[in-house]
Amino acid sequence: MIFQTKKKIIEDFIVHNKKLTENNIKQNDKIFLIEFNGWSAIHIIFSYLVYYYKLKKNCKIVAYECYELLNRTNVPWYKKIFWQIGILLNIKTFKIFKSFGTDKFLKPSYSYNQIKKANIATNKFFQKKISHTYLENFKIDDIWIGDLIYDSYLKKFQQGTINLSSPEFKFFFKESLKLFYFWKDFFKKNKVEAIAGCHAVYLTGIPLRIANKKNINCFAISGYNCDLVNLRGNISYNKRINGSDIQFKFYKNFFKKLSFENQKKIRQKGKDIIKKIISGKKKYLYSKESSFHKKKIEIKKSKKNKIKVAIFAHDFIDSPHIYGNHFFPDFQKWFEFLNQMIKKTDYEWFVKEHPASSALTIKKIKYLLNENKEIKLIKKNFPNNKLKDLGINFVLTVFGTVASELPIYDIKVINASKNQPHADFNFSINPKNFIEYKNLILNLKKNNFKVDKNQLYSFHYLKEIFSKNHLFFYNQEKYFNFLNNKPLRFTPTVYKYWLDDFNLKKHIQILNNLEKFIKDENYYYSIKKYLQ
Repeated sequence: MIFQTKKKIIEDFIVHNKKLTENNIKQNDKIFLIEFNGWSAIHIIFSYLVYYYKLKKNCKIVAYECYELLNRTNVPWYKKIFWQIGILLNIKTFKIFKSFGTDKFLKPSYSYNQIKKANIATNKFFQKKISHTYLENFKIDDIWIGDLIYDSYLKKFQQGTINLSSPEFKFFFKESLKLFYFWKDFFKKNKVEAIAGCHAVYLTGIPLRIANKKNINCFAISGYNCDLVNLRGNISYNKRINGSDIQFKFYKNFFKKLSFENQKKIRQKGKDIIKKIISGKKKYLYSKESSFHKKKIEIKKSKKNKIKVAIFAHDFIDSPHIYGNHFFPDFQKWFEFLNQMIKKTDYEWFVKEHPASSALTIKKIKYLLNENKEIKLIKKNFPNNKLKDLGINFVLTVFGTVASELPIYDIKVINASKNQPHADFNFSINPKNFIEYKNLILNLKKNNFKVDKNQLYSFHYLKEIFSKNHLFFYNQEKYFNFLNNKPLRFTPTVYKYWLDDFNLKKHIQILNNLEKFIKDENYYYSIKKYLQ
């Protein structure tokens, strides 16, 4: 796409928004907050939310910045004025946000009192004997934000874990608290009707957590397909569930409501889905290519008569606290534990690279291999359907999708979390706590777990319908594919597809469905049409 074409598409989208935007609406003193961002697909979603809150609730629309603290480098002083220039000249993303009804732009700045509170709270925190678990469970003013600080630090500084005594972390912690106090004061001083953010994880989740505490509708974008969810009432400190991408928490209850005949049909459809996955004919939206394929590959199967265990690495900096807390506060701590298990057991160990491994993840895998010369590396492009040919008996993951794939081959997958998509089903092994997890790994010879393939089939169909039941994007393969190795959702091409598909009937249907979703106050958009 040449520059002129890209510019034309954006201008067409802006004109389209202006045609649909209601003008001269009398506003009250209520505010609808939306997170300022550059994701094209989210702009489409936010435009409908703005339409509803402006037309139905007469709200003032405020777009807020919440990402500066996550930048990997400190923003130079001269770039900070770009925000004001963008607003003043109505350019780039500011122009897009204004086109669908944004009234004001907000960038956090801190008062003397907010800075003072952050300094006091920071000193109080570091006076205690802190641990990584203490940090991830940290609450302030009865609002849980420790996990948000944790993942944000790892992402910003490209670290596998946190040196809790480092000046760098202490400074970042204080800056995070300044942001918290800014938002707490904002919600106290203003009548916020609702808020919509891009992420429920990282520091961008702070205003959402505050809104949830105040029992205000707090919407977030969930998953690669940009599903819209309502976090209100779905963040549980007691269960350490953060409300991010937790559609799976509703699978089992939904399944129980189906008739016996429909349950049988679902299992068959789910069986067809997983067959397509393991044949390589179906891939996940977030993957550039399938992890399964039929290409011929030379396999040297070990002749050792030992239990064979494969560790499936996660990307070390990619939000370890997605879904909530796990048995380990980060993936490096998980690797450190597994390093101990390798030395204590007489298994044959393997480690497989993550498909999207960062440089840090590759470094950590190399360290594990150097520490344990007997471990064999499985390259990321090695097809998962060939693992059985290697003789793999067990696979270890924290919450990876392999737990819903490899059991089809009767490979036993052990998860390292209660807060993960497969926890309510009996096709992978779900220990209740760290002690049980450790004992499982130490005693694999005694393990007699049997994969329940009927539950595996049910899971795959439920996952499919929850994903496809989208408020906005009906043809997700079209909108969430890749263009020149870049996800389409980030590009203006999504605008073009949207404008090409647009019609008034579809527009009104989306508005009606969105209004119902907001009024129902459920986590996800209703899928009652499948309850037949």
